Amino acid sequence: MDPLMLLFLLIAGLTGADSVSTVSWVSAWRGGSVTIPCFYGDRYKTCVKYWCKGRLWYLCTSIVHSDSPKEGKVSIRDDPDQRVFTVTINNLTAEDSDYYWCGVKISGGSDAGVQVYLSVTDGVSTVKEVSVQEGGSVTIPCFYEDRYKTHVKYWCRGYFGDSCTPIVHSDSPQEGKVSVRDDPDQRVFTLTINNLTVWDSGYYSCGVKICGASDVEDQVHLSVTGGSPLLSVDKQEVTSVEGNSVSVQCRYGYSDSLKLWCKIGGSCASERSGSLDGRPVLIRDDRVNKVFSLTMRGLERKDTGWYWCADRDHQIPVHITVNQTTTTTTSTEHTTVLTPGSTSVSVTIKPSAPGSTPTGVNDKEQSIPETASHPGLFLYVGLGLLVLLLVIIIIFITWKVWDKHKKKTARNQHPGSTEMRLNPDHERVAVYRTGITRRAPPDQDGESKNVIKCSRQKKKKRKGEGVRGNAAKNADVGERQQQV
Repeated sequence: MDPLMLLFLLIAGLTGADSVSTVSWVSAWRGGSVTIPCFYGDRYKTCVKYWCKGRLWYLCTSIVHSDSPKEGKVSIRDDPDQRVFTVTINNLTAEDSDYYWCGVKISGGSDAGVQVYLSVTDGVSTVKEVSVQEGGSVTIPCFYEDRYKTHVKYWCRGYFGDSCTPIVHSDSPQEGKVSVRDDPDQRVFTLTINNLTVWDSGYYSCGVKICGASDVEDQVHLSVTGGSPLLSVDKQEVTSVEGNSVSVQCRYGYSDSLKLWCKIGGSCASERSGSLDGRPVLIRDDRVNKVFSLTMRGLERKDTGWYWCADRDHQIPVHITVNQTTTTTTSTEHTTVLTPGSTSVSVTIKPSAPGSTPTGVNDKEQSIPETASHPGLFLYVGLGLLVLLLVIIIIFITWKVWDKHKKKTARNQHPGSTEMRLNPDHERVAVYRTGITRRAPPDQDGESKNVIKCSRQKKKKRKGEGVRGNAAKNADVGERQQQV
């Protein structure tokens, strides 16, 4: 059997001694172990501490002393700096269920001590006293041994067996005023009761059904009050992630008692101890506002589980869930649009992890989380791009109109100017008001001049030859006329 204490319910307060305080009730598994803290005042730092068994103080049988500690079934350890001594009992049996005392030996006077009841359970264990405000709700955990993982669990109203009226079973859970949920991996089933009224006050039992034998049960007393409950928390379910911290505020009704924060299967921490199973715990007791605040830092996955705030005769369970830290790789798309005038408009879209919040926007960048993606986002982006396109078109048209106007103004200022164009035949054309003259391209000017010169000479030669030909003809005609 796993030697792990299943339930460590602590109820602060004194029983006849203001200088020594401890739990007043503890429940643990048979075959497991339990550690019980006993707190004392400064004046007892050097005194001998002891642990004894018996219902009556003067008939208590001493078991172990701090000046002669022994390692065995029962051991004791004193920590004067924290003003607390702890008693550990191993290999628990049903015979270990009884009343015990934390004692301090006083030289020359009566010893100081406080009583605690140890209950060794076999099968099922739960809290003992819960106070809730009318109209609210409460979740109560019921723990069971590994051998009962596949058994049917139930919640009934009453104290024992046949007198207990069944309300809900794990094989037929219902969603309503009372619901049950079984978690075999953690060996716990939880009962949630909603819309509480004063008529819901009374004793209830967590039970495991045993075929062919008596069921195993444990009892809890539920007190529903019209005013403020004697012990309460804002939330019974708290969630955090690895490496972070978690805070719980326990509100109480009695300001003169010791407040404790305990973990199921572990130890307890008070304002003076400051640690819980090696985990640093910051505890502050505001007696004016009657708020007992605690903060656990540097959380690990193993810190997930059930805890209790304890004050006098009441306990309120709190479940802490520590999730694993997830690493999300984000991609970034950066688009830069250049516009006339060397002005740039930059839009950056950075997908973020689910549930994250954008940290801010600078002058040229805006971060948009991926979780914000919806049809409206695409509409805004589309409208933005459309506006940007219209701006570019307007700028381009304006530039063309201005360029055309500039050319027209230049022609008006220089009427005799020549406009040079290149035609498809690679000939340069000079356009004048008086007409059109075709000329060869600039790189062919020399050759063209030579060709034109030769052409002119041939024309003059042909013209001269024509003139001489005509003169000869006229001379022949004259001679013929004379002969006639």
